Amino acid sequence: MTKRVGRILLKLLLLGTIIMSGGLLSLYLGQSKAQGAVETSQADSCQGENKQPAFGGAVVVGRGEVVCSDIIALGGTVIIQGNVKKDILGIGSQIVIAGDVEGSVTLYGGDLTIQSDAHIGRDIHMCGGQWAEGSNVHLQGSLFDCTKSVGMLLAGNEGSNVRFWYAVILVVLSMILSFLLPEHVMLVRTTAKARIGRSFALGVLSILLAPVVIGVLFALIISIPLAIIVTIGLVIAWALGLVAIGALLGELVFVKFFPQQKARVLQVVVGSALLAIAGALPYLGFIVSIGAGFVGLGAVLLSRFGTRLYGQPKTPLL
Repeated sequence: MTKRVGRILLKLLLLGTIIMSGGLLSLYLGQSKAQGAVETSQADSCQGENKQPAFGGAVVVGRGEVVCSDIIALGGTVIIQGNVKKDILGIGSQIVIAGDVEGSVTLYGGDLTIQSDAHIGRDIHMCGGQWAEGSNVHLQGSLFDCTKSVGMLLAGNEGSNVRFWYAVILVVLSMILSFLLPEHVMLVRTTAKARIGRSFALGVLSILLAPVVIGVLFALIISIPLAIIVTIGLVIAWALGLVAIGALLGELVFVKFFPQQKARVLQVVVGSALLAIAGALPYLGFIVSIGAGFVGLGAVLLSRFGTRLYGQPKTPLL
């Protein structure tokens, strides 16, 4: 039974990949609207081919070109001289907009240049980079820069900002743990992949029992320090587990779509970003986030916080 539940959970996690490959990634970044009839009419005006997710290199939309797909770039440069009907997402990219973008622009850890007379139809979300603009720029939305507008995190109540910050924190945490604890992340990831059903069951059981155990320890007063340690340990285990699940998801995506790319840290970053995006899905998002957390937590406990491998992996460790 637990194996079947595990397989269902894994399929839910892969839903983020399906969304990305289908060009619907940005619909769940808090910017979505009902566009059925509008998109049908736009499809006839598209003069450029749909842009696939790009790793490095340059993505160029030339003058007179109309692109109706999202533009997704990891690294490299994005140059918009024509018209983009949907959204732009960049991670560590340099984005130059000299034409029209009818959707939103989201950029993590990169620089944005908006040239004179450019037009952006929705919001700009930036974190960890610089931006510059020319004269007579038409921005119909608003600019959210996490490095300069930290107060919005405390004062803002929009769901899109919450999801934005959740994605940023998860990606940054993934990068930090991948650099500092690469072996631990690998062992937890491998355990989750090889024992996904057992990890899920143990994660659920741990969360159900944790309040009781912590409550008893606090009630005994003398065990309050131990209760605090257990609580902190669970939080750390949950975070490590989420990063490991992101690494597993990124590995599956790269194996299927970009088999030539072997950068482990990049896989973790991409997988964590997809996990955050999948968690923003209506209805299914909560199931994905909680399910991933249960599997990750169980894998962390089975592998003793990533210090040993639980069971034998089906494939060699990389």
